[in-house]
Amino acid sequence: MTAIIQIVLPMFILVLVGFYAGKSGNFSNTMSQGISRFLGIYALPGLLFVAMAKAKIPDPIEWGFVASFFIAAFIVFAIGSGWMWMRRRREEIAIVGFATSFSSIGLLGAPILMDAYGSGVALPVMLLIVFQSPLLFTTATIIAEALRSSGGRPIPTALAAVKATLLSPMILSIVLGLAVNLLHVPMPEVVLKAASLIASTVLPCACFTLGTALSYSPLTGKLIPATVMALMKVALHPALTWVLAAKVFHLPPDWMAPAVTAAALPIGINVYAVAERYQAGRELVSMSLLISSMLSPLSISIAFIVATG
Repeated sequence: MTAIIQIVLPMFILVLVGFYAGKSGNFSNTMSQGISRFLGIYALPGLLFVAMAKAKIPDPIEWGFVASFFIAAFIVFAIGSGWMWMRRRREEIAIVGFATSFSSIGLLGAPILMDAYGSGVALPVMLLIVFQSPLLFTTATIIAEALRSSGGRPIPTALAAVKATLLSPMILSIVLGLAVNLLHVPMPEVVLKAASLIASTVLPCACFTLGTALSYSPLTGKLIPATVMALMKVALHPALTWVLAAKVFHLPPDWMAPAVTAAALPIGINVYAVAERYQAGRELVSMSLLISSMLSPLSISIAFIVATG
């Protein structure tokens, strides 16, 4: 318990610092977006490249890990979407389902999991990053486009989203690092050192920019439904993942722990961009983002204890 608090608490102090910086006007939204671009294009790819280049690739890969996480995610997605359908909130069906199932793996998950469990979780993290957006983002896009006016084009839009994901710097850095690893390509120490230096900026920058991003999100959503959404993400998703990982796929601890902990992460900030794009559920998403981020130190700590206990 002490170990995970030492990992999680400093991280969320940085989130609060970022939130204060945004609210006080000392750090503009444009500056926050600049750090986000630095993370997505340079720092996170550097972290993932180093991790994959040095990772010990297990044989065989535990595909039950992927199944546990994403079956649970799709169950939560269906519950969230069904909730909006029952409330006759047609325009929010896709967005709420997406928000309740989409983890902040790229921004927070990769540095947190590697800090908590070591570089040995590089491959599990890679699998989650590779599959999350193509599976969940594509599903949300198809549903959202299908529910729009008859002029919507769900399949081409979804395919474009998948293509953009697969060609993103994070995915390309994973592929390159994996190639270096599997082909035993000798890497100059200076290259690995440079990549490691930029990788070391990920966790503090990610936490700070999450705080500033939250400070600029309109927090006008209804508290009760937003809290329900946050709890579905940080409580229901990891609980279902644990049941599947432990009782159905019987994963070993070194695979089960990152699956459950990743499921306990807060809602990914990308969800708000999707809500903006479709002009649907923006208030609910912004409020649930904040609440899930506030709850996630507790949810991550509980997930760590359960998965490693």
